[in-house]
Amino acid sequence: MNLTFVVTGPTGCGKSKFAEDLAVKRKVEIVNADAFQMYKEIPIVSNQPESSKVAHHFLANRSLAEPISAGEFSRLSASAFSLNAIWVGTGLYLGAALYGLDADRKKGTPFQGEPLHPFKMIVVERDRAELYEVLNQRVDQMIERGALDEIKKIQEMLTQNQILATNHVLKAIGVRQMLSVFNQEMTHEKAIEIWKRDTRHLAKRQWTWLRKFCAPSKQILWLNLSKEKEALKQAEEFFA
Repeated sequence: MNLTFVVTGPTGCGKSKFAEDLAVKRKVEIVNADAFQMYKEIPIVSNQPESSKVAHHFLANRSLAEPISAGEFSRLSASAFSLNAIWVGTGLYLGAALYGLDADRKKGTPFQGEPLHPFKMIVVERDRAELYEVLNQRVDQMIERGALDEIKKIQEMLTQNQILATNHVLKAIGVRQMLSVFNQEMTHEKAIEIWKRDTRHLAKRQWTWLRKFCAPSKQILWLNLSKEKEALKQAEEFFA
């Protein structure tokens, strides 16, 4: 069975661009395993790539009216293992695809036991101070590019019963803060402050989760993208 090549890392580390750079060099495609990037209504809020030199699968391919769980992604993405591609996304959805579902067939198992699909994975990170600065700037850039219009659209869909109050996008960082502003429960300035803070906290939680379940090993390589050229060279050798 062929190995599956995977890239993951905390939010804001640059895993999507890094995976695409690798895909271009290897002349392969990308399989997206980031849940929010699958929704076509929120390209800015979910930080989808604005353009790409390679084909993407599961990117902006469904509506928020059809929310996808890790379990459903595991089932839908099964055929994608036949592609010559690099998988990139979050630990939960990657775990569901690589390891299958838990006993109740609803959600994925973390990186424990034997995977259904053998893989080699690169976990990217950045120096903490640099990452936090990138995350703060990213929120400002999202707002400049029109993130608030996307969140207003989410509010309209909710009001018109096009999405349910249980939809996981309503809990997304940035979305829940700005909805509070639109509902006059929080000032705009406070919402931005909390949006940035919660994004930094998310990155820290993801880093801790990855260190626990995806520690360095023969099949998992950690790379610091603060030294990007060196990291790209190491990644090419690791995936060779």
